Amino acid sequence: MNILIVKKIGSDIHGTVTLALRLYNYFNNNGHNCYLTKYKKSSLLLNLPEPKKLIEVNEWNVRTLAKKYQSLSFDVIYCLTSDDAIIGLQIQRLFYTAAKVFLGIYHPRQSFVPTKFLPNYKEHLNKKVFNLLPAENIIFMDEVCHKSHSQYYNLSLKKSPIIPLPMNIEGQELSSNYIKYKFSSVGRITDFKPYPFGVIKAIANLKERGYKDMNYHIVGEGENFGQLKKMIEELSLQNYITLYGSVPYTKINDIIKDSYCFIGMGTTVGEASGIGLPSLVAIVDDVEHTYGLLGNLPENIVGEPGENLPLFNYSNAIEKLLHLSDDDYKKERRKSIEKAAFYSIEKVGKKFIEHFARGKNSSIKISWFSNLLFLLTKIQVKYFIQKEFRHK
Repeated sequence: MNILIVKKIGSDIHGTVTLALRLYNYFNNNGHNCYLTKYKKSSLLLNLPEPKKLIEVNEWNVRTLAKKYQSLSFDVIYCLTSDDAIIGLQIQRLFYTAAKVFLGIYHPRQSFVPTKFLPNYKEHLNKKVFNLLPAENIIFMDEVCHKSHSQYYNLSLKKSPIIPLPMNIEGQELSSNYIKYKFSSVGRITDFKPYPFGVIKAIANLKERGYKDMNYHIVGEGENFGQLKKMIEELSLQNYITLYGSVPYTKINDIIKDSYCFIGMGTTVGEASGIGLPSLVAIVDDVEHTYGLLGNLPENIVGEPGENLPLFNYSNAIEKLLHLSDDDYKKERRKSIEKAAFYSIEKVGKKFIEHFARGKNSSIKISWFSNLLFLLTKIQVKYFIQKEFRHK
């Protein structure tokens, strides 16, 4: 199958960027022919193995696509966000009319951008895409994302497939000499991922109650990184919290593999479980609570809010883990590996191919002027999006 993944990839590593790279590698390593879109300042793409399969796109004028790319042929164009769909639909209509266009949804508020004071054109285009794209061609990562978008756009979307977030589960090394009081997290420090603040408060609380050896290792940066550092200083936890900032993906396992427990959401919590780390699932937008260990949860629960599950505060969840016997802790490690297998890209990748084959042909017109308004509206959305809809 010939596949084009449409994703704007720059220098910032985050969920849908790493997803695009994982799918690109998986498809090309499993008998398919997969290309990625390349925009200006796509520094992360420099690390792709040769030969790189990239299509250079000018988002301000998609019509300028070079002739050497126009001669290619695609069966599928997979757009990983609503923004990417606006570009992908133009590419398909102008150059690859036989391709089926698919949209992926990887956040429960991914497509919602209502702004204060005045409506915006981006919100209008997102609604247009959801109303005109066949439901079979909209792929949701879980039931929460499916439900939120169905309600927001007042659509049934019953024919839309749910495909779990694919993760690289195999081939990582786990230390057998774990450090009992070492906890770790990997991820951007952002408004919708506030859990490190809650974990730090829990560590301060546990320290006061006699757990003097607690330490927490945090990999990642983000717009709230400064606030996190300030909190650590105010609680006098500099000797208990290690901040690594941004770290190459290939180095992360060396930092977390001897941890007693991992705390996170999305891809990171699945991949950590995949190396046998008992992993507490953090919740989007929630500072204080976790769903508990991934190995004990139903399938396809990686941190979306609104799941019908009990919540645990971090102090209690961490303390309970610390009191496990050696045998019970080993059981949790085994359960982590078993549950993580559900997200293995080797298994999930096949589901993408199956659903791509079932999708429908369609074409949605996005004019040059509509695209211009869409790009200009990003400024309005950045500064005036209603607070409860922020997710970046």
